[in-house]
Amino acid sequence: MISSNLSNRFIFVLSLLGLFVSSFLFYEYNLQGSVICPIGTGCNVVRTSSYSSFIGISIPFLGMLFYFAMAILSVAHAQKTFNNLLFRLKLLISLSGVGFGIYLTFLEIFVIKAICFWCVLSFIISLAILLSVILDENRN
Repeated sequence: MISSNLSNRFIFVLSLLGLFVSSFLFYEYNLQGSVICPIGTGCNVVRTSSYSSFIGISIPFLGMLFYFAMAILSVAHAQKTFNNLLFRLKLLISLSGVGFGIYLTFLEIFVIKAICFWCVLSFIISLAILLSVILDENRN
């Protein structure tokens, strides 16, 4: 278990990191050239797939919304008001983010058959956020 203050700070920092990764991907998705991918060419294959958007919204943009929401919730939770509600929102949103990440990773491996470095990094960040929420010892 970790303290609520440490948990909120960790979630905030991870959210900023995730926001950076998602913003970078959003920028790259809107360029005409290939996506900068540190390992292999999977990033471009994933970007050009039909799964690069969900209900017409770019996946990186959804990631930006997720990380922004988690950052805001971590700051609000640190204010010690509505702690129970904010904890539940953090848990719900982080579970949703990880669940969606599992779905996207499944698609990458078994349908698209390409792995995007940035997508995997974002998924790892969302997992770390979920763990921080779960391990928060002062949930209320």
